[in-house]
Amino acid sequence: MALTVAVLAQDVPLQRPEERMVTRKQSESVYDAIRPVARQASGSTVWVWANRKQVAMGTVVGDGSQILTKWSEIAFSRVPVQVVGGDGRTATATVLGIYQEEDLALLQLDGARFTPIKWSEEPTPSVGRFLVASGPDDNPLSVGVVAVAERTLRESDQAFIGISLDPAFEGEGVRVREVDERGGADEAGVQPGDVLIAINGEGVASAFELRNALLEFSPGDTIKASISRDGQALEIDINLGGRPEFQGVPEGRLRTMRQMGGPLSLVSNNFPVVIQTDMQLKPQQCGGPVLDLDGRAIGLSISRTDRTRSFIIPASRVMEVLGKKPVDPALATLPQQAGPQARQRVVRPQQAPRPRAVPMNPGSVDRLRRHLEEMGELLERLDREVEELRE
Repeated sequence: MALTVAVLAQDVPLQRPEERMVTRKQSESVYDAIRPVARQASGSTVWVWANRKQVAMGTVVGDGSQILTKWSEIAFSRVPVQVVGGDGRTATATVLGIYQEEDLALLQLDGARFTPIKWSEEPTPSVGRFLVASGPDDNPLSVGVVAVAERTLRESDQAFIGISLDPAFEGEGVRVREVDERGGADEAGVQPGDVLIAINGEGVASAFELRNALLEFSPGDTIKASISRDGQALEIDINLGGRPEFQGVPEGRLRTMRQMGGPLSLVSNNFPVVIQTDMQLKPQQCGGPVLDLDGRAIGLSISRTDRTRSFIIPASRVMEVLGKKPVDPALATLPQQAGPQARQRVVRPQQAPRPRAVPMNPGSVDRLRRHLEEMGELLERLDREVEELRE
């Protein structure tokens, strides 16, 4: 079970009162242990306000007067964007430019300067490594682990083999149920009923393992597939293509299913490079720095995609992006998926209130984290089944 689930599982059904008390005490102990880690970046993290409410986090960059934050969450703001630091300092922000592929906005502050983040130059954390999302105060926003290593989410950048699998198959390898004529498997002569045993010598025992194996390749790469056909062993070279647009569950319906676990980021997918984590971030908690247990800033949280998945832009990619000239805000366009949802969130006040840091009662943040969202197991299963259909 993911650490975030273990930490947040305070209202687990069928728990006896004494069991619930033990779980809560353990949760508080975990957060007490990681607060010193989160504190190392709290001075470089701010709350971002737009449309009279806090809509995202921001990461301090440059000389301390610039902020990186979620573009889609502030793009339709009818009032000036403002940021608030953990010490209560407030500043009005002007949008300097947009990095559209990453859904990032670069803000220039007027009225305050904060401590710029120092990005880690260490290799991207591997699967299973613990991560902490920093907040502007001493309280970490979330804790989790790296679930999937650095990869692309753009469909055209993902390797596509072009097979669907038989979920009822039991035995060594995975059995091919259908072959997609758009994929390299069809061109290579793979047939329904073939059993895929290994890719480049590495065993494949499930749809999950196949998906992870393909993450190591790019469109245009050639893999050697070890296949069993009617008891005969075959070695087949397959040229991988780019993943075509998915025609299974419509994107709108898929998003609705995922929203059953809570609100999602307006732009939550199709990023060039991300790390996938099981941290349970809320949409308004994206845009801030993410640290490893040594306090190094390994990336920036960019989206909540569903109840169990959030994405992080690796530090190396953030530094690469900051080295480029951003798009003029007047010329920037939002992805189509963000438009209708973003406009529904627009508030048009005659006079927007000035945001301020609101102190919370001791322990209230921890209590807020104790809520376990309903239907979690069902949503996780639906996600797994949809991902299997995508192969």
